[in-house]
Amino acid sequence: MTESVNTRAPRRRTEVRVPRPRADAWEKTTIDVLARQSRRRAQPETSAWRRFGEHFKTGRVLFLGDTVVAACFAGWWVQWTWPLLLGWLLAVASYASTGLYRPRLHVTLLDQLPQLVSHFVVAITMALTAPAMLGVNLELRRHVVGAGLMLSGMLLARGLIFMAIRTGRSAGLVGHPTVILGGGTHAQQVLGVLDRNKTYGLNVIGYVADIPVPAEDAGDGWQYLGGFSELPRVIEEHGVGVLLIDEMSVDRPQLIDGLRNRAGMPATFLLLRSWPLDSSLATGDHIGGVPILRLSRGWSTGQRISKRLFDIVLAAGLLVSLAPLMLLTVAAILLEDWNNPLFKQVRVGRGGRLFTMYKFRSMRTVPADHSDSAWSDAAASRIGRVGRVIRATSIDELPQLFNILRGDMTFVGPRPERPHFVERFSAMFPDYHSRHRVTVGLTGLAQVNGLRGDTSIDDRVRHDNYYIDHWSLWLDIKVMIWTVSQAFGARGS
Repeated sequence: MTESVNTRAPRRRTEVRVPRPRADAWEKTTIDVLARQSRRRAQPETSAWRRFGEHFKTGRVLFLGDTVVAACFAGWWVQWTWPLLLGWLLAVASYASTGLYRPRLHVTLLDQLPQLVSHFVVAITMALTAPAMLGVNLELRRHVVGAGLMLSGMLLARGLIFMAIRTGRSAGLVGHPTVILGGGTHAQQVLGVLDRNKTYGLNVIGYVADIPVPAEDAGDGWQYLGGFSELPRVIEEHGVGVLLIDEMSVDRPQLIDGLRNRAGMPATFLLLRSWPLDSSLATGDHIGGVPILRLSRGWSTGQRISKRLFDIVLAAGLLVSLAPLMLLTVAAILLEDWNNPLFKQVRVGRGGRLFTMYKFRSMRTVPADHSDSAWSDAAASRIGRVGRVIRATSIDELPQLFNILRGDMTFVGPRPERPHFVERFSAMFPDYHSRHRVTVGLTGLAQVNGLRGDTSIDDRVRHDNYYIDHWSLWLDIKVMIWTVSQAFGARGS
């Protein structure tokens, strides 16, 4: 490895404890309050309209609108066929994976029109290409007309929904209790904009900062609610749904760690960016010209379901198609040394949970305690002739398809490591624990960037956390394409 690591073996544990960096007192107490609110959130008395609207979030309403359009279209269009249904399903999945069902401050159809049309066109093209490849004769003109009408209906429905949201915000029927974290210049500018423009849907209660803004600099409505240590009380008393964070007033490392590892937080985080040349401007999400970055609280339920379904379908298909190759591999291993062809090893998965990972055996057998704590370079001398072939072609990884079906692993994610090294690396690299936020993978962004075997652990951590923070279904597909194109090469993971 490029890092120098302590070779002293740690005390054996039955469970892997993934440590976290220290956090300030205000952050710890805030998370405690937010965790309690996720089970039983104390809400102030609200109107019937507000309570009714809380059950219909923007994403749900948009998805419901697309579903209603498809259902009505299927009942009305007499030539409705399964390729159109497949195209609709692919389009909806694409919308979900690229954030087109996420809430926004600016809800206008024109902002999303290019993405909506392009994703739908790609989805319909794929849906109509599949039958042609299978030899099914389709009347192309009729299906293109049907797809165009369905797209028009979906765009019309989304435009009406956005109009209703803007109207509800302006009338005060839709609004989120908001607290500004920090008292910088950008926060004061944004407060003025929100006071004048209610279409953003943010009802600012006040701001939290260790040092109050001088009275002569504070504008109307700039109410001081307390210091950072009092943020839990403010959140609980006012039922805060949105934290508007002034980037220049908050410690960045602690903020990043808190957002990465507290996926159960009910509050939405909006970060006021101090650097104006930011990609968030391209999405049109800003407040009065101040760029806004919506910080994710983790993968949504829809994202996890779509990723899991993708894993199950692909893993099952590959197991069926690759069964002859796997049987041939078992026979080759048995002919070489008549040893157990299947290698089992305990690895650390999501949330520090231990599971048994499977591989085809490519090395001579050694005691389990040795293989659990030996780094890859030390084991290279035990690779046999069959082992070299199956490792160079990644055939030895095929039994992990069973791990994917069981839910221990996924196709793309951070590679699982042995408990011995997880404890060592977690103590050495502050962000290592963040890799365990998601299910571990058969391949990952770090691996396709050459970070296999004896390579930098620090580089792997950065790539893995970048993958988690920027996940999309298309990113998974890209990583898998890169993995196949590289033919895995020499590995040691």
